[in-house]
Amino acid sequence: VLADDDPVHMQAFREVAREEGLAFTDEEYLDQYLPLNDRDCFKTLYEKHSRSLPAARLDELIRRKSVYYFRAIAGKSVMFSEATTAVQAAAGRFPLAIASGAKIDEIRHILNGAGLHGLFRTIVAAEDVEFGKPHPEPFLRALDRLKDSEPSLKASECVAIEDSIGGIQSAHEAGMRCLAVAHSYDRDRLRTANPEWIIDSIADFAAWLAKEAGEQNG
Repeated sequence: VLADDDPVHMQAFREVAREEGLAFTDEEYLDQYLPLNDRDCFKTLYEKHSRSLPAARLDELIRRKSVYYFRAIAGKSVMFSEATTAVQAAAGRFPLAIASGAKIDEIRHILNGAGLHGLFRTIVAAEDVEFGKPHPEPFLRALDRLKDSEPSLKASECVAIEDSIGGIQSAHEAGMRCLAVAHSYDRDRLRTANPEWIIDSIADFAAWLAKEAGEQNG
């Protein structure tokens, strides 16, 4: 949603898969792998090819993929245009959390580079959950952590911001409404998951927030 790094993740995943004698198409990545964390990506890939994957081997695949990821983004900013403005606009009005399938070091690297780390109350990363998206656990865990400072907060009062079908499903299963951002999928494809709102880009978020939050306050 904030970082334009889906192509980077795909290429890093593909490089490790190639080294293992496995392959997938871009369309397969969008359909099956994009919303998943690294652990579930590799488990799904190996299951699809009827290959066993011991836990120690899985950890090694994830480590190698992370090396390729950081190598690809070294010295670069992968933040979407206006992503910083979007986070600042939201943080000025509401408590924010990240519920992501990325690893915590990847998330912190991107947020620190953009000067945004301090604007989020909590971060739920791949390492923090047993089940990744489309399971609701990432959003439910983020909600539990937000309740430390907002005890009365309910899932129905939260809005998840997502850019994948699996992410929207995760948010809805957690009892949250969802704003879909058409970064990875077009509007028609996102509509199949029935998000409450859709915007074309994170650059449209501040205007969406002003309209929706203004109506609620009114």
